[in-house]
Amino acid sequence: MKFTQVSQYLPVLALVFGYAYPQTSGNAPSADDPAVQEHLKRRTALISEEKLQRQGMSNNHYSDSPTQSSYIPGAKSKADHDFRSTLSPVAQQAEAIVGAIRQYEIENFWRKPAGIELEDNERFAGEMFANAKPLIPSTKLWGIVSRMPKGSLLHVHSSAILQFETIFNILLETEGIVITASQDVSTVLSAENATLAFSHVSDFAADPKVANVSIESPYYVPGTKVPVTYAAESFSGGRSAFIDFLMTKVAVTRDEVLRHDLGVDEIWRKFQSCFDPAGSTMTYEPVIRKTYQSVFNAWVDDGITWVELRSGGSAKLVPEGEDTVNPDLDFWIHVLLDELQKFQATEKGKGLWGVRIIWADFRGLESSRLLSNMEKAIERKQHFPDLFSGYDVVAQEDLGRTLLDLAPELLWFQNRTQALNITYPFFFHAGETLGDGNSTDDNLFDALLFDSRRIGHGFSLYKHPLLLEQYVEKNILVEVCPISNEVLRLSTDILHHPIPAMIAHGVPTAISNDDPAILGEDSAGLSFDFYQIIQGFDNIGLGGLGALAQNSIRWSNFVDQSQEEWIRDIDLGLNGTGIKAQRLKQWQEKWETYCQWIVEEYADWNATLIVNH
Repeated sequence: MKFTQVSQYLPVLALVFGYAYPQTSGNAPSADDPAVQEHLKRRTALISEEKLQRQGMSNNHYSDSPTQSSYIPGAKSKADHDFRSTLSPVAQQAEAIVGAIRQYEIENFWRKPAGIELEDNERFAGEMFANAKPLIPSTKLWGIVSRMPKGSLLHVHSSAILQFETIFNILLETEGIVITASQDVSTVLSAENATLAFSHVSDFAADPKVANVSIESPYYVPGTKVPVTYAAESFSGGRSAFIDFLMTKVAVTRDEVLRHDLGVDEIWRKFQSCFDPAGSTMTYEPVIRKTYQSVFNAWVDDGITWVELRSGGSAKLVPEGEDTVNPDLDFWIHVLLDELQKFQATEKGKGLWGVRIIWADFRGLESSRLLSNMEKAIERKQHFPDLFSGYDVVAQEDLGRTLLDLAPELLWFQNRTQALNITYPFFFHAGETLGDGNSTDDNLFDALLFDSRRIGHGFSLYKHPLLLEQYVEKNILVEVCPISNEVLRLSTDILHHPIPAMIAHGVPTAISNDDPAILGEDSAGLSFDFYQIIQGFDNIGLGGLGALAQNSIRWSNFVDQSQEEWIRDIDLGLNGTGIKAQRLKQWQEKWETYCQWIVEEYADWNATLIVNH
């Protein structure tokens, strides 16, 4: 809004604030008028005071040069605000440059009005991700964000970590892979309703269910195993068309993403239907090994240095050269650790600090089955104490069992792990709902009472003033997944996401990608989610994005810790003496190098800013 448009409100301001507003004959006061200057002074002070509350008021204090012994519980300190208010001169330069580039692209790239009956051509900053995605990589801001050191990926599910086009190509290059369909896909309707699965056959000739027949043929017999290479070759349009068809079974399509009018339950039905075919793509040992190597490389390329992977810990694999699942629950874990060790032994692999697993059970399980799985989770923790990090229950909150309903089993789990002297904290999904006061929304209360160290999504948290204070006081971080929340119809676009409210209330937050392969990101990294956040909100900026990345490391569960140790190291941050402080310092070095790169790479923008200033 221009200053001349504000002038009409000055008489009101005079009454409200007691200004000696000069009465003139129809002329607005000049910008340097004392009344205007007083308003600007008060305005600046009010905005500065509000920003002091942003991004996490820690409930503890340490001195400017603290040691472990100087840690004093109970006092207040501005945890994440400190990051933004203590940016180095280079980082401040970089932030100014990025802000200028962002604003330029908003005005000159994104703001493209469309004419009558050409509404689909309308373009604007913050539009729905499915529409913006093809355009984002052509922006300068994308080139900047994609280079950023992202820190830790704290919320991602193992069934959707790598883009499926890559996995399908791995399947097509792996000997013995077959595809089965629940029905032929000869018509549009049958193709839409068919369910698919992949498996391995060591000897096609010895298996009577294997046949070279097109799954598009009306004579295809449901359940017939077709060599995946033949299925691709015989498909109308060939291999690329075959992969496009497969993608409709494992990922939410653009058309489905845009149908917000159909509500949350409808998109969740499609979303849930993707997991079985998606999971079947990664049940054969050689395929999962190649998948791990691909995703490790992709994470490092995107600036991700640590990952906490939510996974059903009872996953099973078919060993190389065999057709049946290995019954050993630890087999797939050995495969994961083996591939991780191989990758970390390479020069590039030094950029990935490691991976831990949050055991994730389906929240709809009845009690006896859930307790059985919990026993398995505890056994895996005993076998692999450094790998298994925590426990969660997953799937659609609105239709699954609430944390209140699960309280008996969760209390049993806590008591059991305490009796065994095992540290196995909760990292619950909570508040992934549009509800306000319904049973799903109330999961936020139970997560707090169960001492969940972080929560996934927390979409409805901003509606609860007391909980906002409690989450800040207890240092509970929200794993925010902005694109996931949009695709699953909680927000229509990034501009309607509540993360600004969380940050403004001081709730610690970090950015994650949830199920990127299924939700249409077609990327294993965090760059799209980071881009959406900085592009969508003026108050974020490069410094705010850096604070979110730093948060992800401060709230990473690198090693098992008691609750007291966990909170202490979060509060001490860079000033601690443990692995968390070490990792934060490593990230800080990457951050400064990154900011220097921005200043050098976009020196012309910096020169323009200096001249204009």
